[in-house]
Amino acid sequence: MTRAGFLKWLIGIVGAVSVAGILYPVLRFLKPPAALSGAIGQVVNVGALSSFPAGQLTTVVVHDKPAAVQNLNGKYTVYSLICTHLGCVTAIDGDAFKCPCHASTFSPTGTVTHGPATLPLPTYHSQSQNGALLVGPVDLSRAAYPSWYKGEFT
Repeated sequence: MTRAGFLKWLIGIVGAVSVAGILYPVLRFLKPPAALSGAIGQVVNVGALSSFPAGQLTTVVVHDKPAAVQNLNGKYTVYSLICTHLGCVTAIDGDAFKCPCHASTFSPTGTVTHGPATLPLPTYHSQSQNGALLVGPVDLSRAAYPSWYKGEFT
């Protein structure tokens, strides 16, 4: 192989790697989130009922997604902490939820109190059994969630 041939080959390889390095993140960004393989239909034990104090929101992880458990007089509701505006993770702010990205706020029941979000936080199916809180799939029936949001869970 001649020196000129080797340099052409080397420049071609470096160019291809550079183009791939630029295109890969762009394509990953444009591709919708991948579906969880079967995990969404499974029930997860998120802890003992005694670990969720009455009248408070407690953070938990459900299917590798952030969530919050609310105990109101023994009625447990599990809210997704993924903001319905653009998918940021909301934080518990007292007895409500606040999105740090664009300042959307949600009431203790997950309804929007200040935009830009327009849809309430979805809840998970949950039940208590043998002193533990079991959480199943997310319930997207509270509103017409966009397909990208559903992709976070299905």
